[in-house]
Amino acid sequence: MSKSGQSTSLPTSAEAAQGSLIVRIDDRSISLTTGGGEDWMLPVGVVTLLDGPLELADRPNPEQLANALGAASDHLEDVLVESPMVGAATQLTITGPHADMIARVELGLDHVPPGYMLERAAADEVFRTLVAEPRGERIHNPGLAADHVDSVVATCCIVLALMRRLNLQRVHIRAAEGGG
Repeated sequence: MSKSGQSTSLPTSAEAAQGSLIVRIDDRSISLTTGGGEDWMLPVGVVTLLDGPLELADRPNPEQLANALGAASDHLEDVLVESPMVGAATQLTITGPHADMIARVELGLDHVPPGYMLERAAADEVFRTLVAEPRGERIHNPGLAADHVDSVVATCCIVLALMRRLNLQRVHIRAAEGGG
């Protein structure tokens, strides 16, 4: 975990309010930006989880899933120790093409409508569905792009780790620039 010198995505004026947290999920990192202007970079991302705890498994086993969830949660915990303000976030916006994909699968659409809120129960359901399916079945989920058939499981782990650790019942998913 490192304190970032600059924000990787600019929050909207509504998101910049105290109590908000902007999270961008990338291949090898997660960036956090608080409404108060603090920026953090976590050294874990979708590819990091795929190459590490998930071991590129076609259908990850419960231990691999628990380890992936734990890895994301542990890195977030490092930030929470250093900056308790992050833990006080009441509004979470998740951005980037990986986040976009979990919303697309939940909706069964090829796009995420503006203002979309992902409910925790829906995120849990997407997770349970996708982890039970091998790649050959997973690819047939409406909204899931072929280049995310493996990464979407890791994305679910990150999103759920964030929601669980911050005790949030819903998160805003901001559609990826260029459609994800």
